[in-house]
Amino acid sequence: MFLSAMAFVAVIAIMFISSSCKKEATVTPQGPNISTGSDIIDIGDSTAANPIHPNFILDQVHCNVGWQTLFQFNNALLTGRFNMFGTSIHFDQKNPQNTAISSWVLLSTFNTGEPGRDNPGGCGQANMGVQYNVNYSDTSGGHPPVYTVIPTSDTAWFRSAAGNCQSFGTGYVANGTLSFRNVNHPVSLYFDYAGMHNVISGADTTKWVGFTGQFTMLANTWYGVSLMDNINDSVTVLVNYNAKN
Repeated sequence: MFLSAMAFVAVIAIMFISSSCKKEATVTPQGPNISTGSDIIDIGDSTAANPIHPNFILDQVHCNVGWQTLFQFNNALLTGRFNMFGTSIHFDQKNPQNTAISSWVLLSTFNTGEPGRDNPGGCGQANMGVQYNVNYSDTSGGHPPVYTVIPTSDTAWFRSAAGNCQSFGTGYVANGTLSFRNVNHPVSLYFDYAGMHNVISGADTTKWVGFTGQFTMLANTWYGVSLMDNINDSVTVLVNYNAKN
């Protein structure tokens, strides 16, 4: 079944049609219209070994990276998410050209809520490009084979370096590269910044920031994902990141 930033990814991702700016690819702002301002946000990936001097950390339990595509090409949407993802973001609200994003998803954590599709060896995992070492040595007595992920097949990345982001509508567009199934392809991430908000709890004040984004990838045309009469070539990746200091 499946799919995929995305890639970021989370990434991250978390992710668009090549590097063109198409009106239909915009994202509805989740906060007030604050397209102008001077916030500088550095979100560190809390799962990374050495986050680079972040002033905010991704709050995993209030984030998600998901995807959606038309089932059997023209029916209702088939949807899913990734259970593990991360991102590092440098966001400059006043000078968006300084913005840089590096987001990832762990492909083997692909989740649609349907075990036959999601479990190791399922069609979803296969279409993601996840590869396994499979141990069949103890399948007697109803024991299933043991699947061990090959790490080099298990991560998709969205990366956009400084100089590739600009204002777009009330939000932004970051042109970058989606690395998926050992293929690198340019994509454009359209995203909105929800602003910085203070949450007071007793004597403590926590600052929160949020980003919502999306991009579109062509699963078969760009990455060779088998559609198997189940999904559309066009897959949208949806990213919601909340971070706190």
